Amino acid sequence: MKKQKSNSKEEQTMYKQILSSAILVSLGTVVSLGAQAAVLNNGDVLHITAAGFSCNSNSFCVVTSGSYYGVDQNNDSAITNVEKTPLSEGTTGLVIGAITTPGATHSGPPTAGDTNQITAPDYFFGNTGSWYSTIPITGSTTAGLNMSGWNWPWNGLPSIPEGSGAWQPTNCAALGCTGYTFTDGIGRLQWDGVYGHAYLLDYASTVLAGDPSGFGGVHFYTHLEGIVAAAPVPVPAAVWLFGSGLMGLLGVIRKRRAA
Repeated sequence: MKKQKSNSKEEQTMYKQILSSAILVSLGTVVSLGAQAAVLNNGDVLHITAAGFSCNSNSFCVVTSGSYYGVDQNNDSAITNVEKTPLSEGTTGLVIGAITTPGATHSGPPTAGDTNQITAPDYFFGNTGSWYSTIPITGSTTAGLNMSGWNWPWNGLPSIPEGSGAWQPTNCAALGCTGYTFTDGIGRLQWDGVYGHAYLLDYASTVLAGDPSGFGGVHFYTHLEGIVAAAPVPVPAAVWLFGSGLMGLLGVIRKRRAA
């Protein structure tokens, strides 16, 4: 009996050592993610704060805060509050590295059942559109985000490409882009690198001349803001191996005790 008790203690010690190793492996994975906080990893989510409004007695409303896109309707290279269309989060928000598809696009306002992944269907000049990207969006706070696949299907028309044609708004002081020069296909990402903290994403583009949508040569400006959420951390393969070993060890212990 004493020998069996001694074996039991040895087995318990081994069990604890295996558990400790598994925990260390898991912690090592979490630390490595934190070390790359300035880089957005695949699966990270830019959640989108909905736009805020200010309306007058005639129900004329302008965007005053939150996320929006602007259209330079009078071609003065500026985006004023009255040229902004409100945006809010779609079914997923902006998931880094994910493939997205076009959402609702038709005449008239959004209707029940209309959906879109990154942003909810928006309402511009009496018709519905949705923002998506033809390529997975990736990047960092230093390199910016690759927005070269940014597209906007609207009013049932073919997608309007918004992946190039950088321009510099003359009212950057109001838009928050002072001191920054936009480049083709790159969105400016401001974020302190800490998950759960706020971000700002600004992107300036121009529709290609001659685009069949009729928007050829028109300046667009996308502004998203909200909170950055980390991608779900998968359990490392090593932990699964440890788990399998633990199950086997428990089986051996039960057999010995039964004997």
